[in-house]
Amino acid sequence: MAFKLKTGKTLNKVLAGAGVVALLGAVGSMVAPGFMSSTMGKAVEGIAAYSIGGVESVIGAVGTMFIGGRTASTSLDNTLTESL
Repeated sequence: MAFKLKTGKTLNKVLAGAGVVALLGAVGSMVAPGFMSSTMGKAVEGIAAYSIGGVESVIGAVGTMFIGGRTASTSLDNTLTESL
């Protein structure tokens, strides 16, 4: 018999919001890194999370966006770092 973790709907929505932001942030940073690091990029991530699961998903999205931080860097960041 397989192990199945039973969680509530609220926790599932929070985790879905966190996952949407992580996935959208990773893909968006590859396609348009300048846009995704802007305030509008964060708004798009929040709207996408809200469309998935409502307010609970936005809570997970905010946790991922602001507490987790971004790990992706751009080539401009690398150039500025190497030139110092």
